Amino acid sequence: MKLVFDHIDFTVVGHLQGLLEAAGIRSEIRNLNASSAAGAVPVAQVYPELWILENRDEARAKALIQAYRDEAAAAPVGPDWTCPSCGEKVDGVFSSCWNCGTAIPAALDPGPA
Repeated sequence: MKLVFDHIDFTVVGHLQGLLEAAGIRSEIRNLNASSAAGAVPVAQVYPELWILENRDEARAKALIQAYRDEAAAAPVGPDWTCPSCGEKVDGVFSSCWNCGTAIPAALDPGPA
């Protein structure tokens, strides 16, 4: 087993696990409930961790993770916008309203990088 990624946000680790699993790389997440130990140990020691089960998959797993992170970092971020359906204020990183699911108006959509 090899540790290939850790992050303070479980949703990031969980998403990357899904990407690895879709590529046929078996993995597991550790420290799911370790945040209760924060304060007793340094917070970075209780981050959720993504481990691959087969050492031979390490290079491919790290390459997939890096490619995803590079793509995410390069994604354009538009301005914050107001949903035309429900009036909710939505951060520019989102392409649909978190409240009602309405897509961002075409005039505001930054589109692909």
